Amino acid sequence: MGEVYRATDTNLKRQVAIKVLPATVAQDADRLARFQREAEVLAALNHPHIAAIYGLEKTPEFTALVMELVEGDDLSQLIARRAGPTGPAGLPLDEALPIAKQIAEALEAAHEQGIIHRDLKPANIKVRPDGTVKVLDFGLAKALGPDGGQQAVGSRQGVALSQSPTITTPAMMTGVGMILGTAAYMSPEQAKGRVVDARADVWAFGAVLYEMLTGRRAFEADDVADTLAAVLRSDVQWSLLPAGLSPVIAMYLRRCLHKDLRQRIAHMQDVRLALEGAFETVTILPGAAAEASAAARPGWRRTLPWVAGLAVAAFAAVAAWQLKPDPPRPTARFTIQPENQRFTVGWQLMALSPNGRNLVYAADQRLYLRSMSDFEVHEIPGSEGPLAGPAANPVFSPDGQMVAFYVNNGEIKRIALSGGAAVTVTRTADTVFSGMSWDEDSIVFAGRQRILRVSPAGGEPETLVTAGPDEVVSAPQLLPGGRAVLFSVRKSSVLNWDQGQIVVQRLDSGERKTLVETGAGGRYLSTGHLVYPVAGGLFAVPFDLASLSVTGGAVSIVEGVRRTTNNANGGAFAGAQVSYSATGSLAFVPGPSSITGTADLALFDRAGTAKPLGLRPGRYDSPRVSPDGNFVAFDSEDANGTAVWVYELAGGKVPQRLTFAGKSRYPIWSRDGLWVAFQSDREGDLAIFRQRADGSGQTERLTKPEPGAEHIPQSWSKDGVHLLFSVTKDKGSTLRTLNMQDRQVVPFGDIQSIEPVEGVFSPDGQWVVYRTKETQAPGQVFVTRFPTTGEKYLVCACGHAYWSPRGNELLVNTGAGRSAVIPVTTAPRVTFGQAVDFPRGLRRELSPSITRREADSMPDGQHVIGVMTEVSVAPTVQINIVQNWFEELKRLVPTQ
Repeated sequence: MGEVYRATDTNLKRQVAIKVLPATVAQDADRLARFQREAEVLAALNHPHIAAIYGLEKTPEFTALVMELVEGDDLSQLIARRAGPTGPAGLPLDEALPIAKQIAEALEAAHEQGIIHRDLKPANIKVRPDGTVKVLDFGLAKALGPDGGQQAVGSRQGVALSQSPTITTPAMMTGVGMILGTAAYMSPEQAKGRVVDARADVWAFGAVLYEMLTGRRAFEADDVADTLAAVLRSDVQWSLLPAGLSPVIAMYLRRCLHKDLRQRIAHMQDVRLALEGAFETVTILPGAAAEASAAARPGWRRTLPWVAGLAVAAFAAVAAWQLKPDPPRPTARFTIQPENQRFTVGWQLMALSPNGRNLVYAADQRLYLRSMSDFEVHEIPGSEGPLAGPAANPVFSPDGQMVAFYVNNGEIKRIALSGGAAVTVTRTADTVFSGMSWDEDSIVFAGRQRILRVSPAGGEPETLVTAGPDEVVSAPQLLPGGRAVLFSVRKSSVLNWDQGQIVVQRLDSGERKTLVETGAGGRYLSTGHLVYPVAGGLFAVPFDLASLSVTGGAVSIVEGVRRTTNNANGGAFAGAQVSYSATGSLAFVPGPSSITGTADLALFDRAGTAKPLGLRPGRYDSPRVSPDGNFVAFDSEDANGTAVWVYELAGGKVPQRLTFAGKSRYPIWSRDGLWVAFQSDREGDLAIFRQRADGSGQTERLTKPEPGAEHIPQSWSKDGVHLLFSVTKDKGSTLRTLNMQDRQVVPFGDIQSIEPVEGVFSPDGQWVVYRTKETQAPGQVFVTRFPTTGEKYLVCACGHAYWSPRGNELLVNTGAGRSAVIPVTTAPRVTFGQAVDFPRGLRRELSPSITRREADSMPDGQHVIGVMTEVSVAPTVQINIVQNWFEELKRLVPTQ
């Protein structure tokens, strides 16, 4: 891979090794950039048995790595020196096993950081004169191979080769030495050109250990093709192992070199513990293995009792070692930050596999896979498909081989981790998707007011929980045993999930118990904890599964976790960007300690193309355009509360805060553009106030709600005399009008709705379009006269309806994330034309049952002003991984 020189670091006065990269690598900008990124990761490895990388130096003439200089021979030289006149000989056990233990420690440490070697062999292992082992060239196989070591290279014999730094082109395959050495330590999956994980290093370790013990390679032939054929088909000559080798080590060595990945040892920690435990528990006399072998020859009956006794002793020793309590595994932290991808952060973004070895996340409207033992991210083929919306909310199957995910057209799909056709599991009519989980037998998911269960094989979903008409549910988890479901619930009038509750409901009796009064997005973990997000942190409480009860107080365990609440899905999902594996790993997206979103306002044309206003990323809601089109009013939530702001669309200025007392939101303009009405709790109730649009004068109260009622301004009539507003109390919502001249309030028609109702005056003031939902069926939009005469005309089963400036079109929400334009005439009679899709593009289009509409028509009739989705302004995401996190959780929150 280059020429290596001994050199002197003149700054620190130390001896170093400088590896000058080949010109073919140094002149390839793409491979060099990839190499540098991996070198940066490898530089973070700090372990006594891994040769350190000190730096990467570049000049016009060359590129070089500055590395730790390790004195002494490499392991291949030590083994060769043991060969005698009669042939190869292995290292003594008291020399080989300490070396093997140090190699295992190095690999274990690297694997915990998500790094695999891919080219472990004796020539890459140095042994200093004092016996200290240093493993060289970690990760460089991938960095320096063609396309980062991911592309397979075909040989003349048709064997696909990959993941090796020394087999790089067909021309090189005629060589010997290092090339044969590399092939001899390849795992079967490497030899087949497949993507590998840490088990490839386990295989290579087994091959290295076998060679140390016997002096011979486990797989050896005259050329590369035959060597690889031996790896794939030949058996190891186990009879060459030294007679005094512990049966524990022999057993683990066999499992390291098992061709079946499922039977091979998966973790280097297990190998390292075996090496340590064998010294403590097992002592086999020299010659015992040979005598045991003799039992297979004639006369075996004479030695059978002795052999049986030896076997019993050996297995007892192995059992005693295996039953020893494992020491706590150290917690390891590292970061994954894929580049040049747009992440679906408004939904649940990611999922850890149950074994913690794989991470799947949603970006660019598809799913990606990142193995913890790999540097590269791989698209899951088939997850992109002809989808109607972004893939989101991935969850793993219990065996970790499949992923279920939600598509924003009401479908739940599943796909194999290796890719293929995405299979539709079910279609849900619920307008809001609010999280799911996959247990042993079913996929459990939440609509807005239901929790359902469906077989992973597909079919009609079964309703497990039906929420009340004023409730919203989210984040379900079927608890172990299948007798109860954990989920979050909040009032439909409350958008902040931090004001929700975490509850558990028995499936047999329907009995519901509140576990956490203020919080949502809870998950039960096998450690006996209930973990949930609040604001920007994670909290945990001890939880007794048998009694379904919390048994202790809440403790803050992680700070700075990004929420999904109140983001692009309008607060539909109660959780945070966090995932847990069954083996104790934690993955989370870091974020601010508040629930503030990161969006912008934009002008959208009829093609869905966005022109952002360029506001500071923040939380923006309910934009409304002034009648002259020069200003937009909106409400925004930040650390200082919720207020109404006014922004001049000409740009070049900053938004001006219009309200300062209490929580103020839902602004609307008077038709003369002089006033802005809004809802505020500044005087203890949810009433409607108005303020001069320029901020001058005093704020004036307009309505006085009865106890428990909420008033929301909807629209001002053309003459400015009538203010249309909604009244929500208990489980119902109606429309009323306020006469601005005599301040009388009267009902508007006999409208009754189980969800907050909306209404908008037509530009001529003679009609009102409104949405109502009278039953559990979808809501409906009607047009009626003003003043009302009782006649009404059905527009569609849709929502968030408002007029175009000329009054000849209605703009409506036709489903989660969808909108349309419907032509309308009101004279001489009311008629509606064919609906035409209004592409959403990057515009946030919320379900009518979530909140008020998030768009308003501009005076030109060709543009709307709306809220951009958070996806559009969050092009990069950092994902933090904490391995063995359960140990930290148990220390912070002890259970009884």
